[in-house]
Amino acid sequence: MKFTLVKDIKGDTLMRPLLGGLLLFILLFLSADILLKNEQIGLTPSHLSQTLFGNEEEYIEPVTEHFLLELIHSDIFFMMMTLLTLSAVYARLCQNRSMRVVNINTTMIAALLSILFLPLAYYLSAHFILPYIITFYSWHILALFMSMASLFYLFIPQKSDI
Repeated sequence: MKFTLVKDIKGDTLMRPLLGGLLLFILLFLSADILLKNEQIGLTPSHLSQTLFGNEEEYIEPVTEHFLLELIHSDIFFMMMTLLTLSAVYARLCQNRSMRVVNINTTMIAALLSILFLPLAYYLSAHFILPYIITFYSWHILALFMSMASLFYLFIPQKSDI
């Protein structure tokens, strides 16, 4: 986290490529996470409903409570590591304060809600399936945007840099 101490990130010959690599890996992680969740539990209401509650006609067993808790546990860890690191980089590179605050807070709130909605769907009601899918895609799309914007701010000269 040395980049939080360096005054001019764009001018630092060591930090600029390191942050570029970090941002590329975050982009890859977020993309892979979407594909993995789609394969593991499904990201459509019908597929996720079958995963959580099963389907007797097609002989699909519902997921176990152990699987769901393990999934949530790993999601919390990877979400925390990804979003806190990404937010620290994005906050340093984005010059527009209001856009920075809105993007970071919206992403964090959507991520927290996605963690909340999945167990609510499993334990309480299938009505929480659609909110889970919406918040899951929301925080991923916003985080992908923040990653790409950070790469843009890091490598493309802005008017204030010239």
